[in-house]
Order: sequence, then C-alpha cells, then structure tokens
Amino acid sequence: MLITPGILDMDKKERKEEKELINQTREYKNSFRISFGEELFKEMEKRHANEEVFFEGQWVPQNKISKIQKNLIKRGWIVFLEIHLFILALAFFSLILWGIFKKFFLP
Repeated sequence: MLITPGILDMDKKERKEEKELINQTREYKNSFRISFGEELFKEMEKRHANEEVFFEGQWVPQNKISKIQKNLIKRGWIVFLEIHLFILALAFFSLILWGIFKKFFLP
C-alpha cells in the first residue's frame, strides 16, 4: 500500500482541526458552567433576601417549613402503618387458606 505525502498532511490538518474543535467545545462548556453557576447563585441570593429556603426541591417561605415537615412526618407514619397492615392482612389470609386446606384437603 502506497502512502502519498499529501494524505499524511491531510491527516495532520484534520487532527489539528479536530483538536481545535475539541478545545473550543471545552471552553464553551466551561464558560457555560460558570455563567449558569453565577445565575443560580444570584437567584439563591434573591430568594434568601425574600426569606425563602430551598426545601424538598422547591423554594418555600421560611415560616411554612415547620408545617411542611409535620405533614411529611404524618405521611411517613401513614405509609408505615399501611405497609404493616398489608403484611398482617397477608399473614391472616394465608392462615385462613391454610386452615381451609387442612380441613378439606389433608387426610
């Protein structure tokens, strides 16, 4: 296979262009990150000035946080009880089926 000098020069040009494109992409990504972070920081300062706090994925007024926490604790207990009642119901149902099976199908 013959390799002509023109093809090698072409490969070097393409590599240089690719490296330049990759570097430009990295610079753009870094500048975007920095600007986005600055915007988020400005929004955070503005929200804190309005006495809002980031809680559970939302900006919430500070005076409502205790009420929200109480509601979340209440929901947690409800889910806890529902799961335990479901397990007890399954156990009770299996005991009833076992009793029926024992009475009618076992010798």
